[in-house]
Amino acid sequence: VAGDGGGDGAGGDGGERGPSHLLHVCLDLQPYDVDCTTTDMRKIPDMSRDNFTIPWELDFSNNLIQEVTQFPLLPNMNNNLTVDSLNENVFKGKYNDSFLEPLALEELDLSYNQISSFKSHTLKHLPYLKRLFLSHNPITDISWAMGAAINELHNLRELDLSQTGLNRLPNHFLTDLRNLQVLTLAENRFTTVPSEINYARNLVHLNLNANPIVSIMTGDFQAGLSTLQELQMCAMPDLRNVGAQAFSSLSSLKVLQLSDNPLLSVIDRKAFYPVMDDKLALQENNPWNCDCHFKWVATKLIPDLEAKNPDRTLSIICAEPIEDRGMPVSDLLNHSINFECMAPHPFVNNEGRYGALIVSTIVVGVILMLTGTLIFSYVLFKRTRNGQMFGDTIKYRRAHNEDEEATSQTVHS
Repeated sequence: VAGDGGGDGAGGDGGERGPSHLLHVCLDLQPYDVDCTTTDMRKIPDMSRDNFTIPWELDFSNNLIQEVTQFPLLPNMNNNLTVDSLNENVFKGKYNDSFLEPLALEELDLSYNQISSFKSHTLKHLPYLKRLFLSHNPITDISWAMGAAINELHNLRELDLSQTGLNRLPNHFLTDLRNLQVLTLAENRFTTVPSEINYARNLVHLNLNANPIVSIMTGDFQAGLSTLQELQMCAMPDLRNVGAQAFSSLSSLKVLQLSDNPLLSVIDRKAFYPVMDDKLALQENNPWNCDCHFKWVATKLIPDLEAKNPDRTLSIICAEPIEDRGMPVSDLLNHSINFECMAPHPFVNNEGRYGALIVSTIVVGVILMLTGTLIFSYVLFKRTRNGQMFGDTIKYRRAHNEDEEATSQTVHS
């Protein structure tokens, strides 16, 4: 710790000092415990040049501090708060003659600790709290006491329980959180969409990314989530299919993210089919391959969207096939020839069979060529040994019905 002497109540000549100086000017000289309480200090000394390689405890309470200068670069910002560190008096407000004044705190970040639970009234002095972050804590299961503590936060707008090892939410855990709008459950152990989320009646944003959910089926999202506008279900390692009417009850859904799901192979054509003729509110879409597999989207969903807001369908753009690239899907509905699937090249569908045929043909050709070369070499060798090269020997055959004299004259001529 570096001191910043004169005029700030820390003493000294104003020059830069190390940890030993702050230990010297403050009350407690015990190693690693720097007590600078009640020293009329008006500014926390500049500690940016010190290297804290061992734990230090700094206490600057009961001073006249008006400015906080730069702290050193700390190698580890995580903490080790546990359930025993957070009792019901931790957040107790200022006491007056008749009652405790509640803290005006609106955001509390307890991420990256060792908190496994809360005691039942840990948060009762935080009635104005709007955002609570509990990510990266070993909660694994929300106990009754913890659920009761969180449910006392009647003004809570955002709750982050990501990477806490949860595989379920207790029954009616979200019932009393009537103002909750943002719920983050990413990177947990949910294998199905937790049914408890349907009690979050005013939820606007839900993040279920990176959970081992296998399928999304009818009833996973119920009518209670009619206010949900954004749903994130990305990077799910086990997600395989989206069933019929999986999103039918989400009448206010504007943004749906289903990217980076490596096993996702089936989205039922009725996944978005509205129940009771409700209208879909989707606003963000990806470029599509407007082939025959996409036709159901164009003929079933686009008319519903267009009836509600024609301008919205203009953002649904074809990326493939090339001749339709950049064209709104709604325009394709007026074409006589559209949404066709091209016949695949035979070498694509029969890649294994034709690949083997090509290899076999090459091998046979090489064998035949080698065989022909060997035969030719053998014949050439034999003829060379007999002294007969091409054109060196002339053979004669007696012609029929010719006398011997005529033949002799013909040869010598």
